[in-house]
Amino acid sequence: MRRWGWRPGRRAAGVGMLVAAGAAATATPVAALAGAPDVAAYVPLPGVLALTAVVLAAAGAGLVRRPGEQGRAVLRVLSRWWVLAGAVLVAVSVWGTTALLLSLADTAPDAARRVELRLDAVKTGLTVGAGAAGLVALLLGVRRQWLGERTQAHQEYDAAEKRVTELYIGATGQLGHERAAVRLAGLYALERVAQDNPEHRQTVVDVICGYLRMPPWAGPAEPAGEERETDPSVDPQELQVRVTAQRILGEHLRWSGSEPVLPARFWPGIDLDLTGARLVKLDLGDCRMRRAGFGGAVFEGGARFEGALFAERAVFGGAGFAVSGPAGNVSGAARSASGREGNVSGPAGYGDRAATFRNARFAREAVFRDAVFAVRANFAGTTFEGAALFGGADFEDRATFRGAVFAEAALFGGAAFTGEAVFRQVTFEGAAFFGTATFRTGPSFAEARARTVPGTQRSWPGGWDEAVDDGSDIARLVEGGSLPVPPAP
Repeated sequence: MRRWGWRPGRRAAGVGMLVAAGAAATATPVAALAGAPDVAAYVPLPGVLALTAVVLAAAGAGLVRRPGEQGRAVLRVLSRWWVLAGAVLVAVSVWGTTALLLSLADTAPDAARRVELRLDAVKTGLTVGAGAAGLVALLLGVRRQWLGERTQAHQEYDAAEKRVTELYIGATGQLGHERAAVRLAGLYALERVAQDNPEHRQTVVDVICGYLRMPPWAGPAEPAGEERETDPSVDPQELQVRVTAQRILGEHLRWSGSEPVLPARFWPGIDLDLTGARLVKLDLGDCRMRRAGFGGAVFEGGARFEGALFAERAVFGGAGFAVSGPAGNVSGAARSASGREGNVSGPAGYGDRAATFRNARFAREAVFRDAVFAVRANFAGTTFEGAALFGGADFEDRATFRGAVFAEAALFGGAAFTGEAVFRQVTFEGAAFFGTATFRTGPSFAEARARTVPGTQRSWPGGWDEAVDDGSDIARLVEGGSLPVPPAP
């Protein structure tokens, strides 16, 4: 039910109608006593005034009444306006038909014939009135049928929602089971619910992300002195459950450019919130997502976002991209996010260890502040349509931005490049700041370009500067001096 709207103008109109109804009602007996002429044959003026008074009174009462004063309006089976309209239709049809036929009967030359025709006129008028009443009844029947069908549709919808709710509650309950096989079954049940019910997909994704954000299930105690390739504090079966959860997200967010038709398994318009999650060899390549939150997450064994599309703000601030295996170390923010010092281990045999954003597209702001890349960082061909914030990021291995496009600000203030830094063929459309960034080895900005826009502030690494050809609005980055090398830590 909805709350009725009410405005002072409606009440004023209603008061006016009530005044007019009172005037018409008062004029009715006056016209009858004064012998006022008929409006038409067998259409007396007092009758017209009486009918007008009834209609005006009903309409005025409806406008003056203020249902909002009593809270929510009462749901009525049939509006009073339909009742009034049906009564007026029947009355006018009987009256009009009878008056017309009586006027025609008066034209008969024979008195006996006139009496006969007048009786027939009354019968015909009543028959027409009955037909009008039947029409009103037919409309009521149609409305009753429509209400029945709507009720049936609501019942079917409620039954479907109840079934989905039961499946959802059962699946989420399975995620808390101590056995890994039961947790896997819960994930697949949630996947089925989301696939069959698009309106519940974001909720299911939120549940899966919430599971990945929770601490992993602890594994059995290891004998003293025995080494494992996986983190001894995590159950290997639990890692498989988490990898399955990641795979479900990847499968339903993936839509590569080679597919001209939207895949049936694709879930559009999904937000991911994996803030602080522990992710093992995450693969979201060619995936399309709306908002993405990976702040403080730990990516063990690297991560793959190649060809991914981030339609809105993407946050990787404080994330740690760590290597897997006993020798893998992460530092700084990644250690804080993982909650332990030193090694961050993942399952054996996960292959390549890199953070790959190659040919990805960030349609809005991309935040990588204080992120730690203990693996190779590959941003080759990436398009940053919004601001790219890499302030304080730590690149402990090779960082490649070859062919990347920064449509707005590219901020690398305070970033540390321990490994090789490649910015070849990069295009800077907006502001750029490398003033406080440190490089263990000389960065490469060969063939990089920057659009010359008045008022745009840029700060390049030592030894690099802009060179503008005459008549061009594109500046080339050229190496014009020696780069100071910071002392080794």
